[in-house]
Amino acid sequence: MSNWRTRNLVVTEDIHTVTAHLAPALLHGGADYSVEEIAVCTGLSPSRVQNSLELLSENGCVRQVGRAPDGAPFYVLP
Repeated sequence: MSNWRTRNLVVTEDIHTVTAHLAPALLHGGADYSVEEIAVCTGLSPSRVQNSLELLSENGCVRQVGRAPDGAPFYVLP
């Protein structure tokens, strides 16, 4: 992971933090965490989490394919 970080310095630490939180679930079929849940788990503010998720989506790193029963967005790998 640190080698990847070195090559991709344009990605902020916020995005690394959010991605690290989502990665295990994404690798097992999808992540359905609310912005608030990610914020609590990562220590980031909800707005920073939301900005990170938007950037990940805009750049094709994740894709939202719906919502979980509790209303949380459901993200999968593209």
